[in-house]
Amino acid sequence: MVFAVLFLFELAFLFFLSRVLTRSVSEFFLRITKNKNTAIYLFSFLFLPGVIVHELSHLLTASLLFVPVGEIEFMPKVSGDEVKLGSVAVAKTDPIRRAIIGAAPFIIGVLIILSSLFYFTKLNFPISQTIKVILELFIVFEIGNTMFSSSKDLEGTLELLVVILLIMGMLFFIGLRVPQAIPDYFSSPATKALFGKIDLLILVPIGLDLLVIGWIKLLRKSKSIY
Repeated sequence: MVFAVLFLFELAFLFFLSRVLTRSVSEFFLRITKNKNTAIYLFSFLFLPGVIVHELSHLLTASLLFVPVGEIEFMPKVSGDEVKLGSVAVAKTDPIRRAIIGAAPFIIGVLIILSSLFYFTKLNFPISQTIKVILELFIVFEIGNTMFSSSKDLEGTLELLVVILLIMGMLFFIGLRVPQAIPDYFSSPATKALFGKIDLLILVPIGLDLLVIGWIKLLRKSKSIY
């Protein structure tokens, strides 16, 4: 259970770091270009692969749930002080499917990070070790900083959580409890070992974000580019 809680903590910390990193990178581009539009396009180009995965996650999940989809865009759009790097038009639907579609980039992103880290370290690809490391860091950097859902993506999630909590409260009130098999599963040696490996893998995108944020701060202090 401790490893599962640590996993959730790491994801929350990665969410915080992704916000700090994207803000630091956007400020970095703005300072070196001295032009807002140029900085926006450099920023969007840097994170374009991650944005493509993010929007395709919405699109594919909506299609699988039989929710109509419309136009998909990967070009940045500026609205006041906000910049939207990509978007996909999804028809209105029930709160459950809307919540699943909104959370799809996060779920798929975590799976991509974990599976890529696992397979790159376990399987022998016919490429050099240097290229393998660079490719893996690129995947982790892109996905780790674009997989989190926006406030627009999470519309309907609050309603769904309220419904779930109400149902759980009613079940608890009438005397139903969590089956013993569930806590037994989380306390089993196999599950502990699995979450232990996952916790170690999630440290990679966390460490990479900290490294990039620290590098930008050093540049700011040294004023070598600013």
